[in-house]
Amino acid sequence: MKYLVTVAETVGEEWLQPHLFRFGASSLLNDVLLQRQKLATGHYSGPDYVTID
Repeated sequence: MKYLVTVAETVGEEWLQPHLFRFGASSLLNDVLLQRQKLATGHYSGPDYVTID
């Protein structure tokens, strides 16, 4: 939801179309993994912890 609000506030609601705005699931998964690791250890892991697209 935050991504959609950011897009709407930045470039306008007309950009909220599937063919114009999307995010990849792999980058979303990487972010979730990094956040879980930070919660568990108190710090972020290095770039070798997740895949880089």
